[in-house]
Amino acid sequence: MPRSGEGAFLAELVERTGCLLLIDVAHLYANSVNIGTAPETFLDELPLERLAYVHVAGGVTHDGLYHDTHAHAVPQEVLDTLAALCARVHPPGVMLERDDDYPPDADLAAELAAIRAVVDGRS
Repeated sequence: MPRSGEGAFLAELVERTGCLLLIDVAHLYANSVNIGTAPETFLDELPLERLAYVHVAGGVTHDGLYHDTHAHAVPQEVLDTLAALCARVHPPGVMLERDDDYPPDADLAAELAAIRAVVDGRS
């Protein structure tokens, strides 16, 4: 599949510099909702063999736009985007980003368990 746009740019950047990729699946989901891109198409364009690690975060929909807030629980749609990535490559590391409004320990543990289940292929 020929590469174009952001995926092509990142592929060329990786090729020319030897750098590794950080993929934020919450941003991929936000882009899919807010500007109509398909996360799967974007993932197909990336050199996933150069993946360093993955960020996962939560957000909210407000006035029809999805906001990646890092202050809310990770919604199922973001977990589905993570699953789409994991169907292509096993990420070397996945990090939950939570920058504000920290939940009780049990809620945070459940969120981490849901992420781990996706990464381990148990969801």
